[in-house]
Parts: sequence; C-alpha cells; structure tokens
Amino acid sequence: MLLRHRSAIFAGGACAAALAGLVIATTPGVFAQRLSGASTSQAAAPAAAQAPAPVAARPPLGRAKPSGLKADLHPAGTANTADTASPWTPLKNQPPFGTPGTMLLESDGTVLVHNEPDNNTTGGTNEWWKLTPDSSGSYVDGTWSQIASMPAAYTPLYFASAVLPDGRMIVEGGEYIGENAVWSNQGAIYNPATNSWKSVAPPPGWANIGDAASEVLANGTFMLQQSCNTCLTNPDLVVDQALLNAKTMKWTVIPGTGKNDPNDEEGWTLEPNGQVLTLDTWIPAATQLFHPNTNTWTFAGNTDPAGTPVDPFPVVEIGPQVEMPGGNVFVVGAGTSTQEAPTPCTTNAPTQDALYNFKAGTWAAAPEIPAIGGEQFDSTDGPGSILPDGNVLFDASACVYNTPTHFFLYNASANTIAQVPDVPNAPNDSSYYTKMLALPNGQVLFNDGSSDMEVYTAGGTPDPSWAPSITSLSSRTLAAHGTYTLSGRQLAGLDQGATYGDDVQDNTNFPLVRITNSATGVVTYARTSNWTSVSVAPGTRSSTQFTVPPGTPTGKSTLVVVANGIASPPTTVTII
Repeated sequence: MLLRHRSAIFAGGACAAALAGLVIATTPGVFAQRLSGASTSQAAAPAAAQAPAPVAARPPLGRAKPSGLKADLHPAGTANTADTASPWTPLKNQPPFGTPGTMLLESDGTVLVHNEPDNNTTGGTNEWWKLTPDSSGSYVDGTWSQIASMPAAYTPLYFASAVLPDGRMIVEGGEYIGENAVWSNQGAIYNPATNSWKSVAPPPGWANIGDAASEVLANGTFMLQQSCNTCLTNPDLVVDQALLNAKTMKWTVIPGTGKNDPNDEEGWTLEPNGQVLTLDTWIPAATQLFHPNTNTWTFAGNTDPAGTPVDPFPVVEIGPQVEMPGGNVFVVGAGTSTQEAPTPCTTNAPTQDALYNFKAGTWAAAPEIPAIGGEQFDSTDGPGSILPDGNVLFDASACVYNTPTHFFLYNASANTIAQVPDVPNAPNDSSYYTKMLALPNGQVLFNDGSSDMEVYTAGGTPDPSWAPSITSLSSRTLAAHGTYTLSGRQLAGLDQGATYGDDVQDNTNFPLVRITNSATGVVTYARTSNWTSVSVAPGTRSSTQFTVPPGTPTGKSTLVVVANGIASPPTTVTII
C-alpha cells in the first residue's frame, strides 16, 4: 500500500503532500522506501509515485462534538460505590490562563505548563506557566506564576521536549505554529536559574522537525527524531536522528542506520540497557531498538498477532509506551477504527494492547480494552503514566479523535485491565486532548486542555527495591544558596514516569531532592543539576548537584532523593 505522512491524513488530506516512492508491503518487516539516510539489508520493492495532496495536519485543531453522556464516576466492576471517594482531586487553584497543554516537571519540583489557548481556534503560544507546590508539598493546593515567554515567533503545538541533565528545558519543532501547520524547525531552551530562553538552531540540513519525538539517553545526551523533511513542498519521510551536545549546543546528525521505516508517529522508550525501543508505525507488527554505542538500529521482534497496538494505514497512530520497573513496556493500542471525528464512532471491537518483556526480548499480547456502549475505545494519541506501585494509569476514547474518554488501570502483576472513575469532563474529551505527568509525591497530574486540572492518587505502595538510595553527601550542614553534591544508586528511578503516543514527552527519570523540616513539616525542593546519568537500570551509580533555595526553614531536617514519585530512605541534615 502507498504510505502517506500521518500528519497529513485528516479530513481526507495527506500530510503536507503524499510521500512519493514510499511503499510498504503487507508482510511484517518487509518494506520498500525512499527514505533519507535509510540503511537496510532488506530487499526493496519497486517504488510507486504519488501526486502531492493538500496540506493538513493532525491531531487537528479544535475539538470533537461532546458525547452528551455523563461522566462514569463509578464504573461497573470497580470497588467504588456511590459513597466512595474518587481518586481524582481538582486543583484548588485552577490555571489562570487559556488552555493547559504539555507539562514538564522541573528539577526544583515545580511543574512547567505550556499555554495552548482555546484549541477550537488557535494552536500553541509562546507562554509557559509554573505550578509550585505549597509548603506541605501539595500540588492540589499549589499556586501559579508565569515564567518568561519563548521567542515571540515561536508558538508551537505538538513538539519535542525534555528536561536536560543541567536542569534546562528544551523544546524542539512543532507541527503547528499558532494555528498554522508548518512542521517547524525552530527550537528554544529555557534556563530556570535565570528565567530566560534562547533560540536553538536546528540540526544541519533539517528544514523541518514538526511533531518529533525525543529522548534523553542514559548518558544525558538529548536525541531528537526527524519525522519528515521539506514537509510543505515534496515531503520525504526520513529516518534520521540528531544528538545534541548541551554544553556547546551543537548537533550531530546520525543517518538512522538500520532504521526500517520512517520516524513519523513513533514513540521512544529508554530501556535499562541504554537502548531505545520503538514500534514501527509504518511496518505492521515490527519493532526496533536503537544502540547508542554504535548509533544503529536493529530488529526487536514482531508484536504478538493478538497484541498489535498500531492503528495501521491510513490512521497510523499509536498510544503511550509506558515502561514499568525492570524494563517491561505496556503499549496502549490505537485501535483499528478509521472513523475519525466528526464521523461518529460505530466500530464495536476491543482494542489490542502489547507487552514487551525486556529480559527475554519478546512480545506478548496484553489484555484488550473492551468496547464500551458499542464503541471501540483506544488511544489514538494519548497519555499513560506509571504509578508508584508499578501499575499503569491511561485513558482511551472512542474511535479516532472522538468523544467520550474513559480511564483504565493496567495491573502489572495480575496482567489485567480495569476501568477506573472518570474525571468530570471526560464526556467532552478525546484522548489526544489529555496529558499526564508523574509528580514527585506519587500522584499524577492530569489536564485535558480545559480549565479543570485534576490530580490522581493511586494508592498502593512501591516495592522497596525500586527506591533510590543515597550513598554520600558532600555535607550534612546545608545553607541557603549553597550547592552540594549527592551520590547514590537508582537516582533516576527504574522507569520514565508518564508518556504519550508520540506528540508529547514529559519523562521524569531524573533525581529530585526534597527537604522536610523536622519541626514544622515544611517541604522544600532543592534544584538539582548536572546529573551524571538518567539510566533506568537497577543499581546504577550516579550523582547530582543540588542548590538549597532561599527561604528553606532552618534546623534539623530530613533529605530524600525522589525519582518518578518514589523516595529514598531519608538522610538527616541541618539547614543553617
């Protein structure tokens, strides 16, 4: 079949243009291509030409028609009854700006949220806001403040993002700039210490970046994918990646050697061995691993025939790849329906999910998401988050970009999926509106682009072996404005926190330092920087610097390292 750029297939359009000469066979792992930088030992089929098609992008701006249903606050089969408390709690102080979008956890415990106002008319802006937990460490009772804005002309929507080991936040690309689909190659980096942004030049030769995925490798290197090049004229789907030296801000483009299909629409997961797992969205069932030591890709097996999570052509989407402690990955399916809003959802079939066994290097079918009310529920772009007890929270909505949305819990030990209570606005949501972020207190922050942000409280406890541990402190007497060094094991945790299909990256596999005053219980987060590793391998040794902020209460206190909501055993310190 003829392959087209997903970001173009909406309302009958094809992204930026059709991809001339790119053909994919129906047999898993067999394909032919015209791919920039591609290198493969597989035989190529004859190329097929395709005329350019109108420019269109997806996920679309705007929202699907609300379902008109009521939120399912106590779904059948759960332990909840009408008089039990919901696991969801609304923020006491809701966002004082347009539309909350991508969320990232800063290394000082605050949450940075991109303003994407009124998705019915406009895409991204250059504005970011900060949610600061209160003195008890509560995000529910946190307060908002606006940080500096990105360069005025850089207003992205659906972009790559990460917090780097030096504590800065990087943003790259954007499928939209404002309300215009341009597959931008702009980028910017935020320094929280100076509350300032600087523009970032694109990798050499990259005319477009767009809705690219990214990853911070175990050694701290930022890796960025390119989804297409010359997207608006004669689009090429490509296999190239680029590595950023954050000290010099120089890029090295690597040619995707061994990459069997385009990067477009693929998510990435950092494994405990330092390799990066992806599911091939353009080759049914195939998966691959990136090897940082050689900058090459190899085949990682086919997903189980009963656990195929990619919604194939013409939708070509996937749900979140959520890593669990130990490296196993639960992949939420994007379904099989092609009924895209505003077409009503009438597909009535369960959605297949996949499970990757890291140690065995094999794939199995995960439990299916059941059809609900005669509609297929899936994550055609959408979020999921690991919980401290190792289970996975995710949401799914009807068919392709339809409403409503429901919420589910994957129980890793029982290998089951159960529906959990909805947020109040779920009847009006499609999964691609929604975002999740793993918080350092073990909760999950949720937004759906509305004025109602919620926090999910999981319950359950983590395995003690998953916790970080502190092996040394440069000093146990700490002063405001002072910078100190902490060393330990598993400081980045054993998973990556929350994730999304491909358009959002908000990983939290890095160390936070939390100080609690013994007399008053006041909680302070010390900004961390210069992490020596973000590896999710068990027992990894690493270190971080941390700076004690002004206003930290003096006296005897406890200090812990937190990664992905799990805290280390406490160490006693004195704040002077």
